[in-house]
Amino acid sequence: MAEHLFYAHPVLLVHLSFLFTVILRYNLIPDAFGHSVVIPLIKNPDGNQFTSDNYRAITLSPVISKLFEMAMMALLGDKLDSDPLQFGFKRNSSCNHALLSLRTVVNHYVKDGSTVNICALDLSKAFDRVDHFALLQLLMDRHISKDIIGVMLDWFARCFVCIRWCGSYSYWFPILAGIRQGGILSPVLFAVYMDVLITRLRQRGLGCKLFDCFYGCLVYADDILLLAHTVNGMQEMLKICDEFALDFGMKFNSTKSVVIRIGCRYNIQCSSFTLSVNFLKYVSSVKYLGVHVVAAKCFKISVDHLKVMFYRVFNCIFSRVKAPNSELVVIHLLKSYCLPFLLYASEAVLPSNSNIQSLDNCINRAIFKIFGLNGSECIQAIRQSVNLPSLKLLIESRRLKFVNRLLNHKQCATLFLTGVVY
Repeated sequence: MAEHLFYAHPVLLVHLSFLFTVILRYNLIPDAFGHSVVIPLIKNPDGNQFTSDNYRAITLSPVISKLFEMAMMALLGDKLDSDPLQFGFKRNSSCNHALLSLRTVVNHYVKDGSTVNICALDLSKAFDRVDHFALLQLLMDRHISKDIIGVMLDWFARCFVCIRWCGSYSYWFPILAGIRQGGILSPVLFAVYMDVLITRLRQRGLGCKLFDCFYGCLVYADDILLLAHTVNGMQEMLKICDEFALDFGMKFNSTKSVVIRIGCRYNIQCSSFTLSVNFLKYVSSVKYLGVHVVAAKCFKISVDHLKVMFYRVFNCIFSRVKAPNSELVVIHLLKSYCLPFLLYASEAVLPSNSNIQSLDNCINRAIFKIFGLNGSECIQAIRQSVNLPSLKLLIESRRLKFVNRLLNHKQCATLFLTGVVY
């Protein structure tokens, strides 16, 4: 459908402009704009595939409705800007910026002899629980025009979906809450919704700070980290999260929300934190944005899961490429599909030398399996000939490029310019 718009006659622009103008003037949208097809995508292939919690609902919407959403984005401009501590759904912002902020804050407090409490919160079906009227109230607080508010109100009232599963379609049913995962406006609207939590936490003045700037809450979409150097401060922040969930129809999953401690007293048992009347579990590591952070005296990560993913993909590729003289093909596929797992977020978290050596050995074992050669000298010669340098050099190169990009990110540029980062 997108190709039809791209290669259409220029007169189509006149008709679309007229349609969008009428929608904004009368605050009514076509019924087709509200009809979408939901495709359940599995989150964790190794998890339980027979529970709905392991699936993410991705919505397929009409292309013209997405084009109208893009037009609305252009009209709204910076009125939908989210808090700097919301690292998702922004230009020049990524998981690396969130992970860099986490590492910098933890190292700052650990260096001064403090122990940082880190609480990873899990929101159950966050996108599906957004209250439409609460969202519209937040948009009105940002002085969004009444025409756009009216359009969105009518759009929410016309939301109907059906489920596509194995080529079969369910009946159509209405959506009374939530925003579509797959829409153009949906991520930005969800960031506006989550801004309330960040603002409440900042106003209370709890949690970690750097140069009198609040860093006690790091958010990427619905992945939330709370950072506090005191136990009482963390418990008060969790109470604020409970109040936010009650006011805005969200639900924290206390069984999946966990706590770790990093610092000189990381292994000292503290009183349990409570969230939604349930106690949170202390764990030895927590996964945040694909990185496993370990409870230790300083900021450390685990790379075991990266090696597992590397070997899984490599073995799949190697088992399917059996043609003679196919070694260079396998090397090219290794660079394209396997190497990114080993390098993921390395420029932000800066793995230790032992971790880098462990990851580099994965490449050496793959070279040995491809060419059937043994001995470090032979393997290093092959790596040099196929332009596959050591992982330490690759990480350093990525780190330098990342530092250059930091100046385009307001929150992380402050850390860099003040000399805290790197």
